[in-house]
Amino acid sequence: MTTDDARAAVEAAQAESEASRGQPLPEEVHGERRGRSVVQSVRLPAAEFAEIEQIAAQANVPVGALIRGWVLSGLAAERGTSLRDAIEHLAEEAQRLRRMAAVKDVA
Repeated sequence: MTTDDARAAVEAAQAESEASRGQPLPEEVHGERRGRSVVQSVRLPAAEFAEIEQIAAQANVPVGALIRGWVLSGLAAERGTSLRDAIEHLAEEAQRLRRMAAVKDVA
């Protein structure tokens, strides 16, 4: 997939998401609609950002998703979590570890 193809796919997904924002989720979908997202820019030293890019590549996840997961994990730890949130966090971490193990071929 080229960069232009990826950009077009992201834009299409964003447009679809915005168009269906007020609609209820289909019955077969488990979960909930979340509120609007906010974009916040942060500055990182180039060396640390390169390290983050490397970790994301090894885990086969987008850099933004990796950073978002770290931030949300830190926020949850700061404010305390419910049992449900803790279980979801553990499930996400287990998935992350499985991806890392698959990439590093240790499991």
